[in-house]
Amino acid sequence: MNGTGRQRIAMDTAQVSAVASYYRRSSLVLSAVADDLAAHDFGAWARQSTVRDADSVTFGPSAATYADMTTTLSRRLRVQAAAAAALADTLRNSALTMADGDGRAAVEISRAVPAAEVDGR
Repeated sequence: MNGTGRQRIAMDTAQVSAVASYYRRSSLVLSAVADDLAAHDFGAWARQSTVRDADSVTFGPSAATYADMTTTLSRRLRVQAAAAAALADTLRNSALTMADGDGRAAVEISRAVPAAEVDGR
């Protein structure tokens, strides 16, 4: 803030839009990975294992653990995807709002100041 009580805001809208695009793409990748995890039956190998000897190990608990892990991971990835999408939307909207505000301000300034009186320096 300067001595007149006004604040200046500066935003590189192209840079903000690029960051928003990055988060949008990240959201899409996270969603795709979550979908892929949800579509596969992780732990099937453990359920289908038929080791039959005296030292036989039961793989059922491992199968359940793998299934739970992938369900949890898929759910967390979906939460992260939603957060990245929300951030992308917020960044994009703020850049659009700032650019629109600049455009409207320029129109108002040009109406208020006749072209002949504008100092072109």
